[in-house]
Amino acid sequence: MTKPEFDPREVLERYVAVLRDEGGAVVRDVAELAHPKEAIRIVLQHCIRTAADRESREFLRNAYVSLSNFQPISELEKEALTVLSGVGPLGIEGTKLFSKQARQITHVAAPLQSLLDRVTAELAVLTQELKTLPGAE
Repeated sequence: MTKPEFDPREVLERYVAVLRDEGGAVVRDVAELAHPKEAIRIVLQHCIRTAADRESREFLRNAYVSLSNFQPISELEKEALTVLSGVGPLGIEGTKLFSKQARQITHVAAPLQSLLDRVTAELAVLTQELKTLPGAE
């Protein structure tokens, strides 16, 4: 089985477009990406290695770690994210609003924890990989 070929310029342009259209969500569905994460990761690594200036390299490094925010999201996790986004600003502790929000968050905590664990684990891997690329501090 052969791997599909991707135009690196298109991969980068489409990924940057997705990043710019964030819609306020921190964790996003991997289905939003036009290309597989592995293809994006490889293109970003190449671009980081060949970036001519520090500003471009820093942008690319940030885009690289942002890949961890794109995860496969189950229906249960999507529902949990919807509930969480509907909670709004936290109420003052002890108020009815605060109690209601606490119940809502508790109800969705397990699926959100699983999702956040995946984001955190991938972020750690990507951050470690960045240390081997130009611009590491």
